[in-house]
Amino acid sequence: MASTPFSRRCDLKMAPTKPTTRNIEVSVEIDAPARAVWRAITDGDAIANWFAPFASAEPGEGGHVTVSWGGDSEWTSRITVWEPDVHLRLADDLPDAADDEGAAMALDYFLKDRNGTTHVGIVNSGLSADPSWDDGVRMMTNGWRFFLWNLKHYLERHPDSHRTMISERPWVTGTREEVWDTIFGDDGLGGVPERPGEEASLRLDGDHLLEGAVVLSDRPWAFAAMLSSLNDGVVHVEMEGSGERWKLGVWLSAYGLEEGRCDRIRMALGQTIARLFAGED
Repeated sequence: MASTPFSRRCDLKMAPTKPTTRNIEVSVEIDAPARAVWRAITDGDAIANWFAPFASAEPGEGGHVTVSWGGDSEWTSRITVWEPDVHLRLADDLPDAADDEGAAMALDYFLKDRNGTTHVGIVNSGLSADPSWDDGVRMMTNGWRFFLWNLKHYLERHPDSHRTMISERPWVTGTREEVWDTIFGDDGLGGVPERPGEEASLRLDGDHLLEGAVVLSDRPWAFAAMLSSLNDGVVHVEMEGSGERWKLGVWLSAYGLEEGRCDRIRMALGQTIARLFAGED
């Protein structure tokens, strides 16, 4: 049958549209009841033990969760769904979408109680599908892979502990590959394995050794390890940006360590980073 103007209009209307947003979906099984997981994602003090080192929360629908990594790295999300032990949704207005009414990113936590253990799934939705977001989405995906593991680690290994965060966030220049080679080179922390579960041994100035097992290794984006030598603490290194000058994040989570040892590690990490990236600031 010959194509008519009407049929051509129908063809145009039925043509699939390209998605404008994309999602990140990650899940984990945690050997803890749903009520414990719920507290860990909704209570400010608990959030600070596995996610951002500074956190506060106003519970309930219409409330908020605020997290901060120090400096100007603070973020407040609105609570739009509050179903205790089942479903939490946090919504964020997109800063560059002022002309797009209702444009927002959302983070959903879905909890399923399984006879004392909990399946936790997250969906981070509303991320732009534009290729300019590819690097950011990859960093966020690695971030959620690590943080869900860290939530599990905190609840299973350190549920009654307070975390001491030891961190350095220097300005760096060069490509991610170049910075990776610097931080994990022979003059830096030392080489790192590529597969989860493999043994890792990192060194700080002053002959401080951090030994444990790889959790995440995605060169040149992110690395994490569980440190048996640090009372099952955690190290997390992430390339936070790109361009001519950007931030490198090195985070050490210490649980149940005496203050003096934390101070010594903090000093050693600071000396190591200052030496490796001298003159960057």
